[in-house]
Amino acid sequence: MRRAASAGRLGPPTPGRRLQETITGFREFVRLDRKNRTEGLTPREAELWTRLKRHFAQQFSPELSDGHADARDSVRVPTRLRVDFTSVAELRNQRMTNLSRGGLFVATETLLDIGTRVTLSIAIGADEERLEVPAEVVSHNVGPGFQTDPSGLGLRFLDMKAETRRALEELYETSLQRANEQKSSA
Repeated sequence: MRRAASAGRLGPPTPGRRLQETITGFREFVRLDRKNRTEGLTPREAELWTRLKRHFAQQFSPELSDGHADARDSVRVPTRLRVDFTSVAELRNQRMTNLSRGGLFVATETLLDIGTRVTLSIAIGADEERLEVPAEVVSHNVGPGFQTDPSGLGLRFLDMKAETRRALEELYETSLQRANEQKSSA
């Protein structure tokens, strides 16, 4: 009874309170996501991580079902970064449209065979510093939210040096934060 009375006093959520809850939830997701990668989660933490991962996955791709969101290892983050395929001349100056911890999607009309291994050169930061990342083509034309438009390539990251992995993790978390801020302010 007491809980219901105090909850009624709070009133409807205000935009400021919703923003604070989003920021708090985002920080907790990032903390749990890092912990999940390094040392593992308790069952309670794993349950919270799964709920937060689903929330953010569906925030960025509203059409994504709970099952698809839960099946992914990480959230697909919308991005707009320039990427070159270093060994494929016709795939220079392409656009990455989303990034996850395990791979990325590049919007392009030029498709490579599934299983093709490439080195990607990702332009990051204002000075467009280059991050060289080994990857493999794993899908065609399956963009954000499992849509078939735009056409392009789904690529999975391959084994890489620890230094490259750290830079990629930083890029992912920065992109995740930026996308969350854009969604929260919209």
